[in-house]
Amino acid sequence: MSVEVDDVKRVLAICFRDGSTQTIDDLERILSFDMGWMDTDSAHQAINSLIIAGWIVNKDGNLTPNCELKGINAPLGWQPRPSRLIEPVVNQSPGIPVKVIDKTTFVIDDNTSKPVNKDPRSRLEKRLIKYISKQSGIERDEVERRAERKVKALNYCTTWMALCLVSREQNLEMNSIIDSLSAS
Repeated sequence: MSVEVDDVKRVLAICFRDGSTQTIDDLERILSFDMGWMDTDSAHQAINSLIIAGWIVNKDGNLTPNCELKGINAPLGWQPRPSRLIEPVVNQSPGIPVKVIDKTTFVIDDNTSKPVNKDPRSRLEKRLIKYISKQSGIERDEVERRAERKVKALNYCTTWMALCLVSREQNLEMNSIIDSLSAS
């Protein structure tokens, strides 16, 4: 494998590390803000170039990698050359085989159980959102949006921790919040 191919695969492995599909906006954010490899215009250009070169598949706005990413690791401190993403080599690999599903009738069970969150603090999230909203003067939806952005940005952050960060940003008294979370 060439250095150019390695760079592209490492970038894709980092961008799609959780295995889910991404949007162009998600990938732009990862390349520009999260990883800091390039500005947003260059990131947009790089993503379009990777789609054209066959490295990324764009299906109705949902992007997926078009190569095998298992076992691809980036060394500590590694950064790609932006030119290798903006003008990538053409993907020569056969791509990930697509499973063809027979178009038959599927029964969707409406009684599927939701995943149970075992963290007792998660029960306090709505109360904490209401408290932050009331104390800071920010609408509840905005508090939730800010917390969701923190969860996405920090990956391993729980919602209640993100709400604590939002409340701290608003200079709210943290002792009562911490006490309520530690008491549960």
